[in-house]
Amino acid sequence: MTGGAAFDDADQKRAFATYWKNSIDPSSSDLLPLQQVAKEKKAMLMGGITERSGGSLYCTLIAIDSDGNLIGRHRKLKPTYEERLVWADGDASGLKTYAGPIGRIGGLNCWENWIPLARAALHCQEEFVHVSVWPGSLQLTENISKFSAKEGRMYVVAASGVLTGDDFTHLSDQEFPMKKVMESQKGHIKNGGSLIVNPKGEIIAGPLLNKEGMLSAELNLETILEERQNFDYSGHYSRWDVFNQPLRKN
Repeated sequence: MTGGAAFDDADQKRAFATYWKNSIDPSSSDLLPLQQVAKEKKAMLMGGITERSGGSLYCTLIAIDSDGNLIGRHRKLKPTYEERLVWADGDASGLKTYAGPIGRIGGLNCWENWIPLARAALHCQEEFVHVSVWPGSLQLTENISKFSAKEGRMYVVAASGVLTGDDFTHLSDQEFPMKKVMESQKGHIKNGGSLIVNPKGEIIAGPLLNKEGMLSAELNLETILEERQNFDYSGHYSRWDVFNQPLRKN
């Protein structure tokens, strides 16, 4: 659409510089407003940011506890397709779960929710609630959220973005040379698709489409435990004694 793969292109370099300047450095005060909200509301927050480190950018999922502390950040392991033109690769250091009210909470970014071993890394840490963050499409969120919930016998909270051409109006043509191209897009470029799924694979909130908003649902520990009676990927069905060695084609 905007020639993102053009090498050493002046417009692409200018757009990247603008994107970098509008990204977040977690070691600075950039996250302070979110940390204050978490502390005031006594709520744990997880969500996606573009993280900058050096001159590079990462697709990062952050976790803030109910005391307002940044307790984790996970960089997307492998940016998907054209995303590789912008984001650098992440690593395994952020593949963690965190203590929550009804059990441990973990999360993944976008298409890495499709990576079996990434999901398994969280299952083996007794994940009870999974947060997945997406750029915005029910086609992306619906099926994998249902499958992940049934696979892990856990709740899945899928948070998905909304983007329209109007979201580029605050930028100048100099800052973002492809501004007019993006503004000309009709309707929603990314239409949302946030939803919450229970351990049976049933949608219990959402999907939220074509608008910003908030979803809520009551998460029940009993439902998780009942569904794990016959299949517990974090426990008796995991068979880590078999899968603790790399299995590769000879």
